[in-house]
Amino acid sequence: MINAEIQTQSVPISPNLKGFLAIPPGAHPCPAILIYYEIFGLDEHFKALARKVAAMGYVALVPDVLGGKVFGYHEVPAALSAARAITDTQFVTHARDSVTFLQNHPRVLPGHTGQMGFCLGGRWAFLAATALGDHIQATVAYYGGGIDSKDPRYAAVPSLLPAISQIQSPLLLHYGAQDKAILPEEIGRITAALAAAGKTFGLHVFSGAGHAFANDHRDSHNPAVAADAWNLTSAFFQRYLGTAGMPTQP
Repeated sequence: MINAEIQTQSVPISPNLKGFLAIPPGAHPCPAILIYYEIFGLDEHFKALARKVAAMGYVALVPDVLGGKVFGYHEVPAALSAARAITDTQFVTHARDSVTFLQNHPRVLPGHTGQMGFCLGGRWAFLAATALGDHIQATVAYYGGGIDSKDPRYAAVPSLLPAISQIQSPLLLHYGAQDKAILPEEIGRITAALAAAGKTFGLHVFSGAGHAFANDHRDSHNPAVAADAWNLTSAFFQRYLGTAGMPTQP
């Protein structure tokens, strides 16, 4: 059960960006985790996820990159249109402002900021890892779409692989083997590029899981796979961020 003492609020991250903040109980400084949502916006699933992350002992912040727009899961075309209106340059500005907000927050432990993203948010997490350097200490991407897609439907989405040398944080990547939007060939290109660049990363492809397997508000949810991925994610963040009152491992 999530601790009732967790504090949540809408916060102004910058003049052009708001976010949903969840803070663990207590007064001690904690590591922080940024959460980037799917194309549907800041819905109840991602507010609940922020609370779950806070219950683990992290300050959680969900930047509302879509500016208050929230779509139903059946409204894919409208959601995609709104999400694709956010350029990579605009997103990086939002991500940098979000990191600055966290680093200035009295409950955040300096130098212990991680990030996680889902679907488009997974791509955003990968993008922020390339752009923000040592401001990010750990990155998790769940079924990040468009990192290096060759699908003509995503021809306007630039590949992130040319900037891979700029990544300084360890990465953890989760995919579903039955995901029709992210094919094995793309996963292979991402893996090869990370390995060639000498990056620290983990990759998990889950049998029987499709896209959005971790979202318990969607029909694609796979509870067993979601639990496995979450356990791996939790261990990864504890390894590289620590938890409240606990340093990272050497």
